[in-house]
Amino acid sequence: MNDGRVFNHALKLHPELDIALVNMANTLKDMGRPADAVPYYLKAVTINPGLVDAYCGLSMSMNAVCNWTARDHWLTNTITICEEHLSEFRQQKIGILGERSVDDWLLTVALTTSRPQCDHSLRQWVHRFCLFTDVSDGRQPLLNEGSFLMRLIDWYRTRMQHRRYVETYGEALYGEGATHSPSEAAPTARPFGSVFSSASSQKVPTVLPFHTFTLPLPSRTIRRIAHRNALRVSHNIMAHISPDRVPLLPLPPLKRRINVGYVSSDFSDHPLSHLMKSVFQLHDQHRFCIFLYATSPSDGSVFRQYFEQGDSNFLDVSSWSNVDIVNRIEEDHIHILVDLGGYTRGARNEIFAGRPSPIQISLMGYAGTLAASWCDYLVCDNITCPVDLFARVQAYRKRSLNHCCQHSDFGVSVGEEGDPESSSPNWIYTECPIYMPHTYFVTDHRQSYRHDENLSIEERAQTPAERLWNDETKRRADLRRALFPDLPLDAVIFANFNQLYKIDPVSPWQYLMRSLSSCQDIFATWLRILARVPRSILWLLRFPSAGEAHLIQTAKEWAGNEIASRIWFTDVAAKDHHIYRCRVPDLFLDTSECSAHTVAADVLWAGTPLIACVWPSHRHKMSSRVAASLASATGFGEYMVVSSRDEYEERAVGLGNSIHYTVQSNGDVEASGDLLDLRRCLFLNRDTMPLFDTERWTRNLEKAYRMAWRRWVDGSMFKLSDDGCIWVKDNISIPIRMN
Repeated sequence: MNDGRVFNHALKLHPELDIALVNMANTLKDMGRPADAVPYYLKAVTINPGLVDAYCGLSMSMNAVCNWTARDHWLTNTITICEEHLSEFRQQKIGILGERSVDDWLLTVALTTSRPQCDHSLRQWVHRFCLFTDVSDGRQPLLNEGSFLMRLIDWYRTRMQHRRYVETYGEALYGEGATHSPSEAAPTARPFGSVFSSASSQKVPTVLPFHTFTLPLPSRTIRRIAHRNALRVSHNIMAHISPDRVPLLPLPPLKRRINVGYVSSDFSDHPLSHLMKSVFQLHDQHRFCIFLYATSPSDGSVFRQYFEQGDSNFLDVSSWSNVDIVNRIEEDHIHILVDLGGYTRGARNEIFAGRPSPIQISLMGYAGTLAASWCDYLVCDNITCPVDLFARVQAYRKRSLNHCCQHSDFGVSVGEEGDPESSSPNWIYTECPIYMPHTYFVTDHRQSYRHDENLSIEERAQTPAERLWNDETKRRADLRRALFPDLPLDAVIFANFNQLYKIDPVSPWQYLMRSLSSCQDIFATWLRILARVPRSILWLLRFPSAGEAHLIQTAKEWAGNEIASRIWFTDVAAKDHHIYRCRVPDLFLDTSECSAHTVAADVLWAGTPLIACVWPSHRHKMSSRVAASLASATGFGEYMVVSSRDEYEERAVGLGNSIHYTVQSNGDVEASGDLLDLRRCLFLNRDTMPLFDTERWTRNLEKAYRMAWRRWVDGSMFKLSDDGCIWVKDNISIPIRMN
């Protein structure tokens, strides 16, 4: 019996059972039926207004179908409850570190690090331990002791592993001959066993990390939500792996080949696989040995078969325990382990919390911080992640100003940069950044989606630009007529193909006042654009279908029937046809709270320009800046990236009104203008622009891997001798094709 049937059976017996109502609603929401989930949530909170577990699901479900009439009430309650939970949960089990003296803890630090601490670092360690061990006056510090303990355990395990590597192999980057891996050493000390047994698993707020992509939350709240989930993950795995156990040493990379493992639940027919399909095969096989660990069973798709039959070492570990997977990764001597899931559905982060690899990196799957001590690096770029928002960067700048010893281990911070629980709103990322040139986002369109022209890269490069453009113009016009046969030829098509939950909801007072001119939400901005470009339509997807009626009704109330009639919906298309028809819109209008990611790549590959947002108010939200990163990687970002809502509206209106139509003698209509010029540039240069050069992106990522491995071996990864950033350089010039 599936979950839905279980809860439905419970509700037949007890129709007023609030928890059964919430469970039924959660099941429907997870099945992609948010509209059906809403009545169950509403009934649950009506019966029990104190049932906090219902508020987040209710607000998320209402947002998914763009039902904004009362969503703000539930959203406000959700955020308030979340903040209360974050404050309550941090005071769990205060005093457990006091089971050992400060001197005992300092001895553990001394035995862990390979060199003595400077006076400043020693004073910091004393201060940290005293915060938790000196509670003689009966006061409980407003600190998350569980957070400090779990981060301290990870600090101990990673430093001990590095120390043993150096003791065994020296600072050897590579190994040239056969080397025997040392057997697992018995712990020389057990500083955490008894302490960890007294610690309870961290509770997490009802707002999950992925929810923060679309919620208007400050950096500190987002950081702490992610961190609480990271702590629970750490506790889960440490309950099965002794916290005193030091991870096995990997062998030095033999013949200069670094072992890289990718862990994902999405080696299937999934957007991540669509984007990364060629990456694993494009790795330099002479310098890297690639392992793929699939944590979900096969879906039978051609994508799964492609990975299973490829040259990489593919292993289906979906039925394995987390401990068994950790052990296997250690046995495979993985030097760099890459997390392709983050806090997305199906991810098994306990694998990373088990620390099976010296270097662990978050890439592509989750556009935000994991706020986890078991994630060392975040692959990003300087558009998605401004450098001053990294804790390591701020700590380095602060320590440099204080002339502190920069060669000591930076330790485990409390209440300052690096502590996810700190009160500072000025940073969000606990990882160190790997800054990719152009964009952190990888695509596979150049390899996988060439059937629109049926030309190879080489054939296209030899084809005159005028012929390519004329063929594309005809192809686009034919498809436009097929999709919208009743649309006038001179109409401007604005579009957004994101799931509807990404559309910013209207504010409550603006909704009540119907103040379209003053509203700053993205949907209101779209309505104003339609009003200022009279011959335009807005093309949206029924994604889900239940959102259509709500958006049309809101448009009528805000802008009147005429503008509402110019919002057109179509069904979601299969992937190949979706990318093919992405050429039809004249301009793609992005969302601001959470931008287009894969969809932005689809649109740009088709040659369609977009308007992407980099609001100053959203600097801390990586997920809001991805489309801007992609647009910049085309080489034409200056025409598509805007930094304010006013600029967004003016740019869209200006480009929309720039299109002019001339009727030819044969009856054909020829279009011209700035927007068409931009489209031509995007279309003609798509094979050479960095955004779609997968091999180039892979080579740049490999540069980062080699630098990260060097930093681990020489120990600079653990010291404040620099700001921790890895900057990947790419100085290859990019020719722009105009004719």
